[in-house]
Amino acid sequence: MPPLSAQKPITLVGGYLGAGKTTFINRLLNSGCLPSQTAVLVNDFGDINIDEELIRSGSDNDQVIGLANGCVCCSIADDLTSVLDELKNSAIERVLLECSGVAEPHKARQQCHYPGFYPHTAVVLVDALNHTHRCADKYVGALAIAQVEQADLVVITKSSANPEFRLAELQPSIDADDADALEIVLGWRGEHAYSELAGPTSAPRFSTQTWRPRRPLPLARLQNFLDRLPDSVQRVKGFVETDAGVVEVQRVGTVTRLQPWASRPASLGLVFIGYAKEDFPAFDEEI
Repeated sequence: MPPLSAQKPITLVGGYLGAGKTTFINRLLNSGCLPSQTAVLVNDFGDINIDEELIRSGSDNDQVIGLANGCVCCSIADDLTSVLDELKNSAIERVLLECSGVAEPHKARQQCHYPGFYPHTAVVLVDALNHTHRCADKYVGALAIAQVEQADLVVITKSSANPEFRLAELQPSIDADDADALEIVLGWRGEHAYSELAGPTSAPRFSTQTWRPRRPLPLARLQNFLDRLPDSVQRVKGFVETDAGVVEVQRVGTVTRLQPWASRPASLGLVFIGYAKEDFPAFDEEI
């Protein structure tokens, strides 16, 4: 195997659904701390890669590659291998891999041992507003805890909304708002050796469904529809055309945010992610 100096590092950015991975990656890309030849691989759990659209619009990076409709640690591993094979002999100096919100870092890390590359570090974002509640959830708690335990470095997000939050796990951690947070993340060298003897987590089997409205929707009705979704629908994101124009939809837990989107996105529609598919709405019948 070639020495690490001859291989391209892959920084994994993981964390539960809605932790702020895409926002943090855009901060990294706009910081000036990364080499100009940095590839960004965006793994979205759904057949519309919303995060890819947000990263393309939020930075000048022209090496954004979408890996949609699955989790990088299982169902789309072959897609990741194909992309790394294409990048192997390119001028790319570094890779950022945004894992889907349902990925386990140690499984994603295993996919990064590819000729010409090595997993540099696994960074896991933790949402200070929702993490404690997530860990106590009988359905998704095991996954939320496992993601933190398997991290080389934890980055706390949304701490301004919950300044009293403290991470229960004894893991190296920093706050996303720290002045030197970006430099620390990019310089951190992972030494984590997660043991397979720990066994798989008891995380639920997540499902995803996409809804593409056939007509513009009243904004107030869309908001009401999203507010009535059950807790088992853990994440909603996408772009919808309304009577007030195209809006970006972000729903994490029970909190929904709708904001205007100036340009025409590549794809209109909403991606729903949850652990009880029978709870997914009937869409047009519901709105």
